[in-house]
Amino acid sequence: MSLSANVLDRGYIENWRQRNSGIVNGAIHIYEGAILNYEAANIGYVKLGSDTASEEFAGIACEEVNLAAADNASDGDNTVWMDAAGSGKCFRFSSDRVLTTAITIANIGDTVYVAGDDKIALASVTSNDVELGTIVDVLGDGSVIVKI
Repeated sequence: MSLSANVLDRGYIENWRQRNSGIVNGAIHIYEGAILNYEAANIGYVKLGSDTASEEFAGIACEEVNLAAADNASDGDNTVWMDAAGSGKCFRFSSDRVLTTAITIANIGDTVYVAGDDKIALASVTSNDVELGTIVDVLGDGSVIVKI
């Protein structure tokens, strides 16, 4: 299931104002906090995150961009602000965004993978290994703090 609302928790983001933009290819709806991948076929373009062969994690969307509506898809503004992979920023993923429910403090330092635009997992879902970042903390409510 993909996101249906904005979910970005700015309380865990360092240097919030340092962002990059990604070019969106296609008529999609990106919610703030969505996981984004670089497209395999169209180098440089971003799409909603998934565990797809030959794709790489691009970043976390910092804004909502709705290009799904016909009037929005052709307005010429097809970019999304995102905190890019490798930025070193930390994000909180609530327990409902964690595909693997058994993440504990023993997993601090482990790599997490993209499971969808709304989910992360300890292991690649379909063995495509789209790495998202490293676990830096696990909170008592099951939330996971990940450094991208």
